[in-house]
Amino acid sequence: MRLVPVALALFHEKQADSLRIWVQTREDDGPYHGLLEFPGGGIEAGETPLQAAVREVEEEVGIQVLEQDGVFMGTYQNELPGKMILLYVFLFPNPPALEGKGQWLTIRHPELSSGLKGLIPAPNHIIIDDLFLALIS
Repeated sequence: MRLVPVALALFHEKQADSLRIWVQTREDDGPYHGLLEFPGGGIEAGETPLQAAVREVEEEVGIQVLEQDGVFMGTYQNELPGKMILLYVFLFPNPPALEGKGQWLTIRHPELSSGLKGLIPAPNHIIIDDLFLALIS
């Protein structure tokens, strides 16, 4: 099984009893085409996961974020046929430049990410729920 390291940038806003997360529609031909996804992609040779997250935001969203603003949230695994994707997730604050480039989703308790089933990739449910529970609960 091939190991594929991927970096994700998760833009978020904590509110009193909810969490807003920013997503964009995935346009590639892969298994997540058409789903709502965090910006991210493969980590290139010589690149740290954080550098990859910053680069992917610029490539996919068209805005620049600073490495020093990225906070490592954790690693998650996603098994696909023939490969294991290792997701390095970095949290970023909400830059004003995001407006009009994607959409914000609101996460509330007790539903958490379950209301997004079929709209986001399955591995993102754990990421979103973990972040909600860490910041709001």
